[in-house]
Amino acid sequence: MPEAGIAGLDLIVLGVYLLAMLGVGYYVYRRAPSFEEYLLAGRMMTTPILVCTLASTYYGLDILFGTSELAYNEGIVAFFAYSELSLGIYLLAAFALSTRLRRAKFTSLPEILERNYGRSAGVLGALASIIYSVPSAGLFALGRITHVVFGMEPWLGALLLGGVALAYTLLGGLLAVAVTDTIQFVLMCITLAIAIPMLMGEVGGFDAVAAAAPVGYFAPLGDIPIWLMIAYTSAGLSILVDPGFYQRVFAAKSARQARNAMLISIFIWIAYDWLVTAGGMLALAAVADGRLPADLHSNDALLAAVSFALPVGLTGVFLAGVLATAMSTIDSYTLVAGANISYDLYRPLVKPDADDEELVRTTRIGVVVSWVLGYAIAFMFTKILALVVFMTTLLTSMVLVPIFASLYWKGRKTPLAGVLSCSVGLVSVIAFYLGIQWLGTFDEVYGTYIWTFAFDGTTFSLWQEYALFFSLPMSLIGFILGNLLGADGPPVEPMEAAE
Repeated sequence: MPEAGIAGLDLIVLGVYLLAMLGVGYYVYRRAPSFEEYLLAGRMMTTPILVCTLASTYYGLDILFGTSELAYNEGIVAFFAYSELSLGIYLLAAFALSTRLRRAKFTSLPEILERNYGRSAGVLGALASIIYSVPSAGLFALGRITHVVFGMEPWLGALLLGGVALAYTLLGGLLAVAVTDTIQFVLMCITLAIAIPMLMGEVGGFDAVAAAAPVGYFAPLGDIPIWLMIAYTSAGLSILVDPGFYQRVFAAKSARQARNAMLISIFIWIAYDWLVTAGGMLALAAVADGRLPADLHSNDALLAAVSFALPVGLTGVFLAGVLATAMSTIDSYTLVAGANISYDLYRPLVKPDADDEELVRTTRIGVVVSWVLGYAIAFMFTKILALVVFMTTLLTSMVLVPIFASLYWKGRKTPLAGVLSCSVGLVSVIAFYLGIQWLGTFDEVYGTYIWTFAFDGTTFSLWQEYALFFSLPMSLIGFILGNLLGADGPPVEPMEAAE
């Protein structure tokens, strides 16, 4: 049931936005881009457009819904102990990765593994990148948006609106994604900056939140179990091997422009984090005074609260901004996954001499495949934060160790080391999740399984979100064993000099 009245003017705003996205895709499609133009925008992206595409892609629906969900349930800890700690990892990515990745003209993250460890490791890296990049989080959030606003079944809303993002990505590739991300970036920032102050005025500000909040709601570290907090923060490690981030670096005109764009984006993300956290907390006050239903789903807290606080017209702009946030995530990652299917699987395994036209065509097929996979996964989870942590854990456990070894360690690296590191990481994550699901019980608040047991008189709780603490060391052990037991591979092509 919709929580906000959607007037005709709001629907017009939404319609104009959706048509504009499709128009951009069609315009770029008419230029008939080569594979490098389609996937990497000709490697000519400058700082301003990189800022827009980075800011909108990495602060998509997982932040809008995930951070506000945590803020609604737990309070200000969502900002101080979850979002801001993750930004430290983003700083590391800006300074440690941008220049080094530009030393060689890589096209994708799996290509780094292929060059250093051989084809088998490259294929495993491609599978990890595809699993991570399927747009399940974005489609999950689109479903929640349409359910709250239009009263539509989530699966249908994700199908309809997610199809728009699929269409312009198919048509235009990274250039279309970057241009639409620029539009989406502006909508995303402006609408939240307008909506949150209006919501504060509507519910009575943080005084009203304090009156309705449980004990510890305003404590910077909150009441979340410390290991769960570390697990949430550790999800930020995925940026160090995020295939979408790597794609932006490969597409940048220079390493300096990629680094500067990342640094500028961090300041934008800090402001965005606070707005989203504030919105989730203010939603609690709206529920307490009866403005929103008592059974409000925590995933819907921010969207429902802001929608009822805004007047006609601005509601449409806000919803367009929310759709922009969703689509900027969906379009970017479906393109990455599609390229993994064409460039990192089809090219090396099926047709090494595939020309540009065939690679573009196969990438478009891959985009559709990844979108369908994302749609199938999206509704297997009840909480978006649980979904995001699972996807980031899987990617990080499989490729962080071999990628960083290839970039920073000049010692011996055998093909078996890459293969074992990736495969042991994958098996460890799946085994941990299945084991906790079998032994534990489901927690409705956090949308995850928890296994509580006693040992030597002390009670312990293992959450599914703790998988990374187990799987990442196992991936490192796999790498070490592979180096000890494996034979040397062919010489690795040296990187070009840094820019």
